[in-house]
Amino acid sequence: MPSSWGLTIMVLLFGMAVGSFLNVVVFRLPLRESVIRPGSRCLSCGAALTALDLVPVFSYIFLGGKCRHCGRRFSARYMIVELVTGLVAVACLIVIGPNLYAVAVFAMICVLTAIFFIDLDWMIIPDEMVIALAGFGLVINALGIWRGEVGELVHFSERTGPATYAVSLPTSIVGMLVGAAVFFFIGWVSERIIKRPTMGGGDVKLAGAMGALLGPGYQFLAFFLYAIFVGAAIGLVIMALGKHKGRGYIPFGPMLALSGAAMLLFPAELTALLMQVYT
Repeated sequence: MPSSWGLTIMVLLFGMAVGSFLNVVVFRLPLRESVIRPGSRCLSCGAALTALDLVPVFSYIFLGGKCRHCGRRFSARYMIVELVTGLVAVACLIVIGPNLYAVAVFAMICVLTAIFFIDLDWMIIPDEMVIALAGFGLVINALGIWRGEVGELVHFSERTGPATYAVSLPTSIVGMLVGAAVFFFIGWVSERIIKRPTMGGGDVKLAGAMGALLGPGYQFLAFFLYAIFVGAAIGLVIMALGKHKGRGYIPFGPMLALSGAAMLLFPAELTALLMQVYT
């Protein structure tokens, strides 16, 4: 068995390798291209990239951020995504532990990372990724590896005359419906107030998927409010730096992705922090 440091390094390297694949997904998926074939190529000269060019993080550093064949510079974002994904993998190991649930959380954060950059670049959130997140939520709820209770349910009851009727639904399904409905309603109302679209269909679907993961309670509320805080802060910074250049819309998906990733890693802590502020 590897030592704790050895395990951490292995997880870091694995996470960086996954980050390299995420770069391919972010570039190709919006174009509806295969993320497997053909192999990676330089976008400037078309030369096929070999293992020497594709070692996560280290190839970028050793090659000075340039193509080995034509000398054209690569975006530093490729290395940043690889490094951040590796650090996220290590965070999952430290915060959650070496178990299957940590792997599931890491996978979900990887999906959110891809959503972050795709929405930032293209202002779209692919349905495949939303479905993957929602599927994780349904499976985790069914297996009971989120809150520890297998098939955790939300109970509804109504008294009609002398009888009381009750129905119980999985928290993942209720959370999905509530999350999507809340965001749809907010977008519908705000669009009629300011007379322009404020929330895309992808945001509504992503909110539903996060509702499946977090349930319909305080954790989803915390996810929503943290996304607003992040969005407001980023919007103010962009306006202060004059980088907006008249664009009419800043995508909300990246803020949702950031908030969602944080809530997956620290659900109890971040929810408690928010409740302390508001109580």
